[in-house]
Amino acid sequence: MLLRYALSLATVVLPGVVCASDTLVADLEQRLSRSGVESVNAYLNAHWDAAMLPLNRKTASCELRAVSLAIRLGRSSNARAVQAHGEALRAASGGCVWFVLALAVPAEIPRYCASVASWGPAQTARELRRRISEIDADEQLRSNRRGQACRAAYMYELHNTRVVVKRATPDARAPGK
Repeated sequence: MLLRYALSLATVVLPGVVCASDTLVADLEQRLSRSGVESVNAYLNAHWDAAMLPLNRKTASCELRAVSLAIRLGRSSNARAVQAHGEALRAASGGCVWFVLALAVPAEIPRYCASVASWGPAQTARELRRRISEIDADEQLRSNRRGQACRAAYMYELHNTRVVVKRATPDARAPGK
């Protein structure tokens, strides 16, 4: 059902995205079909500014073809490329979580339902809470295993990482005690 929803969304949105997009994603998709994931990631690493960064911007802004491509390219042994694709997909999951979850395999969901490395602790806490609320507000996401896994990953990060904010006890807040 999740995949069906994402695909129906893609059929509505994708034609406009394809027209507005330049040839980068199409070129990378052709390279992928000809040469495979490792070759495309090697190319992206060698052409970081001209290819990897624009692909990541397109992915983070939820251009659906770029998101789909980044997920496929993220299944690689090239650690630098996997990290870059993961960061872009973590950013994308804030705007097109349905599409990311529909394309990701269950084991990838915790990797994509996480904070972006460039966020500070306060921004991370706010954004994780916003994303959790978005899942809670969507009946289909809330009741779907992938949505539940994503929410659980956000909750884990919110409560067990650098964004943990502990409340001071009343005695600890009073000066001089």
